[in-house]
Amino acid sequence: MKPAEYISLFRKFYKGLRRRLDRNFLIFLFFVFIAAIFWLLNELNQDSIADVSYPVKYTNLPGNKILVNDVPSKLGIKIQGPGYTLLKYKMSPRFIPLNLDMRSYFLRQKPGTGNDEKYLLTKDLISRFERRLDGVTRIIQILPDTLFFRFDSIVKKAVPVVPRVDYTMARQYMLSDDPQVDPDSIVVSGPGMIMDTIRQVNTVLKKYQSLNKTVQEEVEIAEIPKLTYNVEQVTLILPIEQFTEAQLDIPIEAVNVPDSMVLKPFPNHVTLTCLAGLSEYEKLSEHLFRAEVDYAAIDQTLGGKLKVEITSAPDFVRSIKIFPIYVEFVIERR
Repeated sequence: MKPAEYISLFRKFYKGLRRRLDRNFLIFLFFVFIAAIFWLLNELNQDSIADVSYPVKYTNLPGNKILVNDVPSKLGIKIQGPGYTLLKYKMSPRFIPLNLDMRSYFLRQKPGTGNDEKYLLTKDLISRFERRLDGVTRIIQILPDTLFFRFDSIVKKAVPVVPRVDYTMARQYMLSDDPQVDPDSIVVSGPGMIMDTIRQVNTVLKKYQSLNKTVQEEVEIAEIPKLTYNVEQVTLILPIEQFTEAQLDIPIEAVNVPDSMVLKPFPNHVTLTCLAGLSEYEKLSEHLFRAEVDYAAIDQTLGGKLKVEITSAPDFVRSIKIFPIYVEFVIERR
């Protein structure tokens, strides 16, 4: 036979062998699958033990008291029952939380503590949990085995609300007043140990870009754990107004000068520039500002000059600048 005929004969033999092997392997896999099904059904009929996590909620706490420590929101439950039942619980996407009415359970006094520290043995909850299960499953253990509760008296007080804002202004616009909230204070309730430290509450941070008109919108009050508010929102107000620049000549006054002395600044006035909203511009007058040099600061003079300070200005102006900042002076006896 020629070499090509040998190769052709070998290929036919190999293909036939592979078909027989593939068929035998598939038959083997089929019987393995059937055996696994029977094994699984047998196991599911046997009693087994499994661990599940069960959500809980605590209701009806002692009157005028609030829970101040963290207690588990889920309890670990070790259950025993037929495998098919345990599989159902393990594969359940979620359980409906069990409401634990604290008036229905005996809270024991924690040794060495005051009346506001109690504990509950979770074994006392077994019958309550078992009512949620089917009749063939029983609870072996609940973890943790003890729940600790620390209570505190509820305190209420009014505190100011502070707005938190981050903003930029459009060109030629300014805030005509400080950011405000309405109401400017709210009643806060919570554990006494926390309320002792509360001096204010803040709004959630609000950000604005290129403001060119007044903002007035409802904003939420930032949450503080374990505290409640009598209102959840306040009105944030950012009064925006177009501004113009004003320029005024303000006389300089000398203060803290001994009666026997006279202090004369040179020059005797400063040029003041400031920004004011258009609605307030007509109110501007040099009499609304006060520029001073202090005789008591002579020992700290810089280059023989006194610094001019603006000690009085109306609330509706912004960005006050003066020139000159330092002035020369002469002191004379009366």
